[in-house]
Amino acid sequence: MNKIQTLAVLFFFFCMSSASIPNNHFNYSERYLKRSVQQGNKDIDDIKAEYKKINGMNLKTKSFKYEDLECVDEGETAYFMKGNDVRKIVEKYIKGDGYTLTEYYFKEGKFIFAVEAIVGGPAMGPETKSVYRYYAKDDKAIRQIDGKQIVTPDSKFEDALKRAYQLTKARTAPNFNEAICTF
Repeated sequence: MNKIQTLAVLFFFFCMSSASIPNNHFNYSERYLKRSVQQGNKDIDDIKAEYKKINGMNLKTKSFKYEDLECVDEGETAYFMKGNDVRKIVEKYIKGDGYTLTEYYFKEGKFIFAVEAIVGGPAMGPETKSVYRYYAKDDKAIRQIDGKQIVTPDSKFEDALKRAYQLTKARTAPNFNEAICTF
């Protein structure tokens, strides 16, 4: 058999074997994708329910104010706690011509959600505002929203996750002001 005949035979067998793949193979893939999306939506719904629960709780608050630090001009971090468990952290600070307000939420010591608003712009120019939302399960991104648009999780999610845990550690650090600038 020459090369052309061999290729023709291989092509024929390839076509025949492709025809033998059950039609439900692709339906299975679609069902799996649909189930993954449904699970993601369930996780989001669970996080939203926990967010509402945390904001409805009577939590003990401890705040730290800071100014003239190397990393920020001024700011405040407030911890909302149930017993010794941090359930929510609100961090707001001014740096340059803008300010940032971020709320971090925790369940059983794990970061689950953050909403971040960044407002800024030049002194004589228009003010811009960006809002980001980060949803997490087991320290993995399950959704990131930029404004009103769902986007692929990126380094901003990783930064929010890292900052959430840095802030939990800063609360008990010997020098809060030093610990706050480790980002």
